[in-house]
Amino acid sequence: MDPALKAKKSATERHHLFPKVYLKTLGITEVRETNQVANYALVEWDDNISISDKAPSEYFPLYAQRFDPDELLKMMEWHALPNGWENMDYPGFLMERRKLISKVIMKEFEKLLGNDGSSLFI
Repeated sequence: MDPALKAKKSATERHHLFPKVYLKTLGITEVRETNQVANYALVEWDDNISISDKAPSEYFPLYAQRFDPDELLKMMEWHALPNGWENMDYPGFLMERRKLISKVIMKEFEKLLGNDGSSLFI
């Protein structure tokens, strides 16, 4: 493989909600701390580039403006983002997001089991 050749960018990229360089300014440098599953989200690659190393409190309000409040609330629920996450400290964010991720998974699992009142057969 020629190292000069580059693969095309994918439509989505794994994004650190709290970017690694930003975390470094907070003294958080261990890979196992920065690369927590709860710190990841999929975003379009051009959004990932524009976010770069900005603090969540800096970039998220700009993205939130793209959506009406109800749509944003639903997206935050689906993505297990705590209210006010962009202003949380990193350890608190991880703890709250893990809880919400588990709730989203359980809710969808209940749908698969048919325990939420919905039917598996539509």
